[in-house]
Amino acid sequence: MRDEHAERYHVGMNPAKIARFRDSERYFICPLCHDALHLDGTSLRCANRHTFDIAKQGYVNLSPSAKQSQFYNKESFANRGHILDAGYYDHIMRAVLEAVDNHCPAPHNVDFAGLRDAQCPAVLDAGCGEGFYARAVQDAHPEADVLAFDISKDSIRQAAHEDMGMAVKWFVGNLADLPVHDGTIDCILDVFSPIHYDEFRRVMKDDAVVIKVVPGAHHDEQLRELARAQLRNADYSNEQTIEQFATHFTIVDSQLISQTFAMSDDDVRTFAHMTPLLFNVDIDALDLTQINELTIEARIIVARK
Repeated sequence: MRDEHAERYHVGMNPAKIARFRDSERYFICPLCHDALHLDGTSLRCANRHTFDIAKQGYVNLSPSAKQSQFYNKESFANRGHILDAGYYDHIMRAVLEAVDNHCPAPHNVDFAGLRDAQCPAVLDAGCGEGFYARAVQDAHPEADVLAFDISKDSIRQAAHEDMGMAVKWFVGNLADLPVHDGTIDCILDVFSPIHYDEFRRVMKDDAVVIKVVPGAHHDEQLRELARAQLRNADYSNEQTIEQFATHFTIVDSQLISQTFAMSDDDVRTFAHMTPLLFNVDIDALDLTQINELTIEARIIVARK
């Protein structure tokens, strides 16, 4: 029987925001007892009655005790959203979509309605931030089930709010204890995010892939040079990260994507306030007017379990 609070909550919510969670038992497990979660009204519930409400923006908090970093707040994600909307990361987004197309192709000649009830491919965006890549994958592959999470509730709230298609399954989650069933994911996106190898391997199907994106050596190099005196490591190398990744997965593809953009003073300042490179830097002490272009570079790595 639905409780009174849930009934009141249900009245004003767009049904599409709820419908995306209708097959929750296929993917989600309770973060408290690890039983399957089922959609019950406007909440996800397990057999032990642990309950997680769907927020009005269309996401579920499956890590209620999560603590987000002070650097990842509403202002930070608003700045990220501005930079992404301006197109500075579109070349990386296109490379990610190409990797999904090539290594986690969608089934062909299958009725979408039937697929939803049978074997739709599942893509998990781990550490999705404001949801830029998850939304792009869902738009390119409407037949897929896209699950996307971050430890930051602010980022997930923004991601769900901006999801006009209302199809991505957004949730607040803990990377070290994913509320996802074993062996259910076809493709994991890990874009500029940390990685938890054991959890990734646990939720992946045997033939699943990980698409990992790491900064290139020239990424943000203009800002890096400007802030050199304040940085502990002014010269960046991703070699150790890639070597560690290769000890856990079999790399099947790798490509470097790089583009240098002319950038306005306002966009340079916005970028400086959103990039993790400068989280521990006194930005006000930097003369950002010296920068009129910025290099955005990343290595896209595809690997199998």
